[in-house]
Amino acid sequence: MALPYAEVQKYLKMIIRRRYLFTVVSLFAMSVIVWGGYFIPKKYEAKSSIIIERNVINDLIKGVAITPSMTERIKVLRDTILSRSLILKVLRELDLDTLAADDKELEEMIYDFQRRTSVKVKKSNLFIISFQDKDPRLARDYVNSLVRTYVNENITAKREEAYGASRFLKEQVAFFKEKLDRAEEAIIKFRQEQGIYVAIDERSIINEIKKYGDEIGKIKIRRKELVAKRDSIKRQLKGEEPYSVAVINNAENNNSLLIASLQNRLNQLLVSYTENYPEVVKLRAEIEALKKQQTLKPSGAGEGAAADSAISTINPIYQELKQELNKIESEINALNAKEKMLGVMIRQKEEELRYIPEGKKKLADLEKERDSYRNIYEQLLMRLGQSEVSKQMEVADKATTFRIVEPATLPTIPVSPNRKALILAGIFLGFLGGFGAVFFRESFDSSIKEVQTVRNLGLEVLAVIPKIFNESEQRKVRKKDWIMYTIAGLYFLVICAAFVHELLGLTYIETFFAGIKLDLMEIIAQLQGGLF
Repeated sequence: MALPYAEVQKYLKMIIRRRYLFTVVSLFAMSVIVWGGYFIPKKYEAKSSIIIERNVINDLIKGVAITPSMTERIKVLRDTILSRSLILKVLRELDLDTLAADDKELEEMIYDFQRRTSVKVKKSNLFIISFQDKDPRLARDYVNSLVRTYVNENITAKREEAYGASRFLKEQVAFFKEKLDRAEEAIIKFRQEQGIYVAIDERSIINEIKKYGDEIGKIKIRRKELVAKRDSIKRQLKGEEPYSVAVINNAENNNSLLIASLQNRLNQLLVSYTENYPEVVKLRAEIEALKKQQTLKPSGAGEGAAADSAISTINPIYQELKQELNKIESEINALNAKEKMLGVMIRQKEEELRYIPEGKKKLADLEKERDSYRNIYEQLLMRLGQSEVSKQMEVADKATTFRIVEPATLPTIPVSPNRKALILAGIFLGFLGGFGAVFFRESFDSSIKEVQTVRNLGLEVLAVIPKIFNESEQRKVRKKDWIMYTIAGLYFLVICAAFVHELLGLTYIETFFAGIKLDLMEIIAQLQGGLF
């Protein structure tokens, strides 16, 4: 919020009244800040950039090998770099630990180096390690040694981790393989002792018993059909004779027809029976007899007369019924045997069903233990394969690697103190300090300086007597002010010149104050020597 014009005038008048105090305090504050910056020891900063590279092989073998996550590594990166053990190794490598007189000083030194070491992560895979010290060579050597030690330890730790994981997995694979073999042997032994029925489900046995019962029912129905058919054939056989008498004349054509008929019947029998079957043998004999009759002429017969003869032949209808009866009897016997066999099997299944619960429970426990070992064994085998691939990747340095993009170089420009910023801050704080001193002094002054102040108190102002200066006093005041303004202006120009000097990167003022610093140190040393 902008101050009213009256307020600004009020503060300006205040500064003008206390111009000597304002000038002295402002220049003093500027001097302390500006010239004091040249007595502050210089600090140099060394930086090193490291990038975490992920090899393309990681994408090719995704799911085959296990590599540490880049995100997880970055999370612990800062704590790892600033760990006590790592910084102690660096200090020993640089022979800085010898500067500590005892363990307490060494711990303080480690803490000091931890505090001055900065680790910043950029772009998720780039991190910068920086360190500030008054000795630029120490800063450079410390950062390079810290980065080198961290990278080497990281590689060594990854390889040891990969070898350790592979060795552990091999031991576990062998251990669980032995347990799996023992479980398999226990199951085999139990099955051999108890019988294979323990591996069968109750439902499957019940289904088999039901199936056998259904088959027995079908057998009974089929047997009833066959018995009825058998009884019918037996009744037909009672009305048929096994043999029939045939009257044969001497005509050659009648003999041929009879032979053909008997031959057909013989062929039918040969389909079902062998050559030694009695009826087959009998038919062959009759056929041979008829053939002989054709070749011989009957004696005592006149010319043109024909002598008739009668022969006994097999009744074909009777034979067919007989064969059908034999087939039915055979099928009935087969069905009876099958029914008996199915009954035996049903009794066996029922016997097995009674012994299943106890045996099945024990077998289930053995199989559960075996399956548990098998699952662990298979998972360990898979992990072992992944571990072997991961180990080879770490050995060949094909996984995530740390690459030093920019090693630390010898810093030539100090990062502290920033004298340009100190000079600007000194000028600003100097004016602010001067104004504060004036305002503080005015707060203790109870005199009335303005007519409006009296009027604000409710008093009537009768007259105002102005301050009277003679000419000589005015000249003295102006001369004193001119001298003060000249000195203050020149001194302020010196401060501005120092700012330009720093902008140009010159070192004359620094060299001047370095000499003063050395002289002061010699004086202090002499004083200390004189006192002690």
